[in-house]
Amino acid sequence: MTEFLYLGSLQSSSGRCYLDLHQWIGLASSAMHSMQCCWQQQRLSLDTRLRLYQTCNLQILLHGADTWTLLADDIRRLQSFRMGCHRQLLGVKWQDHVKNTETADMTSLPNIADIISKRRRTPFGHVATTPVHQALEQVVATIAGHCPDTHWQ
Repeated sequence: MTEFLYLGSLQSSSGRCYLDLHQWIGLASSAMHSMQCCWQQQRLSLDTRLRLYQTCNLQILLHGADTWTLLADDIRRLQSFRMGCHRQLLGVKWQDHVKNTETADMTSLPNIADIISKRRRTPFGHVATTPVHQALEQVVATIAGHCPDTHWQ
């Protein structure tokens, strides 16, 4: 099995991303712990805490997620870490017996799999709107025997 570093993300010939995923969960956990004083601050509103979490911790956790090959177990691991972070933001302890669905409703943040999926689609959405992409479409249409679009310059 060969491994190499690509844009700060560990790539493996097996296609699995477990080691990279484990590394980024550890770094995000460390960031959550270092911001403990912010999470316990009573003067900060929940909205402010959620913004801090999304800006700082979530970006650390999902660094390189565009290249990960995620299995159901990997998504479950990410979701579990995310729920732990949300509980910490809300000040919910494990003894309180609060369900994950209730915690997710209180924070109303999107699912981790949806966030990763959106991040993967973003570069392609950007490329599809560029003039270069439009020019390539015209070339392909011309080669296929179709007349060029009259709006094209």
